[in-house]
Amino acid sequence: MNEERTFPQLAEDLDRLERITEDWSPEQRSTLTAIRTTIESIQAGAFRSLIKTIKDEPGGLDALKKAVGDPWVHGVLAYHGLVRAPAPTPEALVEQALESVRPMLASHNGNVELVEIVDGTEARIRLEGSCDGCTHSDVTVRQGIETAIKDAVPAIERVKVVNGRRGDALVQLPGVEGSPFARAWQDAGPFDLTEHEIRAVELEEASILLTVAKGQPKAYRNACAHLGMPLDGGAVEDGVLTCPYHGFQFALASGECLTAPSIQLPTYPARVQAGRILVQVTT
Repeated sequence: MNEERTFPQLAEDLDRLERITEDWSPEQRSTLTAIRTTIESIQAGAFRSLIKTIKDEPGGLDALKKAVGDPWVHGVLAYHGLVRAPAPTPEALVEQALESVRPMLASHNGNVELVEIVDGTEARIRLEGSCDGCTHSDVTVRQGIETAIKDAVPAIERVKVVNGRRGDALVQLPGVEGSPFARAWQDAGPFDLTEHEIRAVELEEASILLTVAKGQPKAYRNACAHLGMPLDGGAVEDGVLTCPYHGFQFALASGECLTAPSIQLPTYPARVQAGRILVQVTT
């Protein structure tokens, strides 16, 4: 008997099957879309009727809340817009903020991890790699990590570095010139890219290649890690960008070179603010 697949696995299967149809003729894709839309409308109508019936029964609301707690039920109802997606937790928001600064830390062989949030007002983080014990780590936290965290979760008043070689250290230092995080965020255009779509943008110090992976903006230097040729004219298939000049391939989600794993596209911090992509050119 085949092993039962999880909801996320089945969702990935569906995405993979939909990508197969990308090469179909417009008429074929239109027919498929019409079939899918009709089936989804039938399902959504049935679910709405079912929800109404359950809510009208004695104790039905509690039973419905319990059922929606199941990830399968919640996933299907959310797909049809019948339940609201849960608000992201402060931890999830901080993780998103840390993701925006990790490219900068990685360029210096460092990293940062969220340890915990205490009383909703203090975020405790751990610096890793070269950042742990670095003489500039307080500046790094103040100008980059702390700012990103507080922007994401205004209720957080303090950011504390814990469990590093230097021990606990409350970060409350003023900004210092020369920190890589002192560089300005530059507007790279509207956040209107679809998953794995690419767009080249000329900023003050570099040509940037923008893309989106798992809903998050990614920014790379628009130059092949092989011979530095522009990448924006390359073809994209299944999240892999092929250099139009010499065929080197790169994973858009990470910048990793699949042709020569020892090299990688330089990555820049990127974030979304007010519907615009902001990029920090750090090198």
